Amino acid sequence: MENNLVRKYFIAQSVQIGYSDFHLLFSQSANKRFPKDPLPQREGEFDAFYGVKSMTSRERLLTALNHKTPDRVPIDLGGTPTSTISISAHENLKSHLGIRSETRVMSPIFLTAYPDDSIVKRFGVDVKMVTAKPPANFKLQISPGGRIVDEWGIVYQKHEEAQTHFVVENESPLHRVSSKGEIAQYPWPDPADPTRYKGLREVAKGYREQGFGVVVNTPIMVMTFAQWLRGLEQFMLDAALNPGLLEYMMDKILEILLEMTRLLLEEVNPYADVLVIGDDLSHQGGLTYSPDMYRKLFKPRHRAIVQFLKKHGGEAKILYHCCGAAKSLLSELVEIGIDAYNPVQVSAVGMDDTRELKRTFGKDLTFWGGIDTQRVMPFGKPEDVRKEVKRRIEELGPDGGFVLGAVHNLRPEVTPQNICALFEAALEFGRYPAKK
Repeated sequence: MENNLVRKYFIAQSVQIGYSDFHLLFSQSANKRFPKDPLPQREGEFDAFYGVKSMTSRERLLTALNHKTPDRVPIDLGGTPTSTISISAHENLKSHLGIRSETRVMSPIFLTAYPDDSIVKRFGVDVKMVTAKPPANFKLQISPGGRIVDEWGIVYQKHEEAQTHFVVENESPLHRVSSKGEIAQYPWPDPADPTRYKGLREVAKGYREQGFGVVVNTPIMVMTFAQWLRGLEQFMLDAALNPGLLEYMMDKILEILLEMTRLLLEEVNPYADVLVIGDDLSHQGGLTYSPDMYRKLFKPRHRAIVQFLKKHGGEAKILYHCCGAAKSLLSELVEIGIDAYNPVQVSAVGMDDTRELKRTFGKDLTFWGGIDTQRVMPFGKPEDVRKEVKRRIEELGPDGGFVLGAVHNLRPEVTPQNICALFEAALEFGRYPAKK
């Protein structure tokens, strides 16, 4: 399915490829694997049932982010690049719901989609994402066999079973550099190209007028870009053995990312409600880097990023994405001024006790995500999904400070029935006062 969608885009060449909003002319054929079920048609049906007057999505989001109690828990699907849905899962969901529409691909590299507007409305999704585009004169370099090179020179290879692309470590463009001069001479992307940002003000304004919370996806992932450009293994060796070179590389990358972000915010303000940044500091079992190494190499840059966003982002809240077992670093994020934390990977070590997370950090951090995509969503039944949603709302939802969504993107193996169960349960159990 993804191959057909991406191929049609490359043929159509309707807009620039990248981490951006583009259209593929695609007519979904019936998928008989997933029979249709009678489902609630609109969030408004739940409003009528409970006899309440709803907030707008933006009001609901801002209330929760300010640690106050909204009418219900805000819901995210497609509000960030890591809280959306794979193309395959999206097509299966559309077929299940009888939706025939164009598919809007979020990333041709990671094979993710923007959720269809009818799905957004049906599931009561409260946020919409705005993100910059590649420059108009750039096209992804596509090679036979699923190889892609982006504008940074990063090489990706498609993994058929995983239905995504992974970075090719031994072809990372800065893998073999050994001097600051080589880094300085690298052909870096031009952040000043105005075609990256053209039209985004109208998009953000439109979302605001529709009542959505506007999430601006900044490109700021300084560690991540350094890892992809250098290769993760060499990056980690540099952190231990050659920190001077690594810091120079990160600062060069950060210079470009901050200028991109400045121009992006200049275009979309005053419509930004949330600004997304991120770097993975942890994995399934614990921290990737020691606390001391984090504080020495990475935290100063994260602090500078937050200060920059507070200066240029107005009143927008800062959402930090970090997968894995990050509990021991959450206090560090609070200390530098992070407002919200995503994805709350409950399957990682020390992260499942969300009641304790809320008790410890809930006054300072909004938790964003929390619905397990490692076990429950792909392998559970709809009733298991409902129990998971109910539990996370009960543990993370009190007094606001919770935006419900999947822990990372909904993958191809997640059934439409489980996706529907997730969002129906969010609407059912997410009302304040909490439904018992």
